[in-house]
Amino acid sequence: MDGKALQPLRREQPLRDRIHDRLRSAILSGELAPGSPIIEAELAARLGASRTPVREALRRLETEGLLEPRGLRGSVVRVLDPGEIDCLFEIREALESLAARRAARAVNAATLRRLERHLAGMRAALEDPNAMERHDTAFHDAIVASGGSERLKRMLSEIREELIVHRFLSLSDPARRRRTIREHEAILAALRAGDGDAAAAHTAEHVAAVRATLLRRSAELAASTTQAQA
Repeated sequence: MDGKALQPLRREQPLRDRIHDRLRSAILSGELAPGSPIIEAELAARLGASRTPVREALRRLETEGLLEPRGLRGSVVRVLDPGEIDCLFEIREALESLAARRAARAVNAATLRRLERHLAGMRAALEDPNAMERHDTAFHDAIVASGGSERLKRMLSEIREELIVHRFLSLSDPARRRRTIREHEAILAALRAGDGDAAAAHTAEHVAAVRATLLRRSAELAASTTQAQA
């Protein structure tokens, strides 16, 4: 495991949660790329912690779907193959578009203000992929909530959990972050106009663009990993 970014932990913070949060941030930021091995004993030594809280943090990350257990070999940052990513994004595109179409029929002033706040947050977070991802997710969550379907919300939550590590890879690209803001501006304008067709179309374009960037970034990471191992 490449541990250059994982410095010893500060003692004044709660240990198990510190380890979890540190690793989760490293995974979501791309510091620990998909496929990176996570060895409990090595991680405990690097972080200056005992193995019990490290083990608890790793089990929590496995439950969240960020790590895959590999038995005695420890864990790895979860990997989806390109075909799986492509399929999941096709499903996400259909569901997010449906959510936007439904929201356009029911959106109110309070939801529009909430969407504006998250869009402003994305603009302010242009240099912070972690914050950008949080506002991006919250923006889409507000659209789903406006549509009023709990079933749709559950289905999208499951898909997003499958893709969370890989979705973040797309936001590691500064150009993609700038495009994300423009794409969300178009979605918001369509919702404000009550135009369900336009809201669905802009949402589909946004998800498709994320998918294309993600597949490109995943291929680049795979190539760099192969070169490093050669």
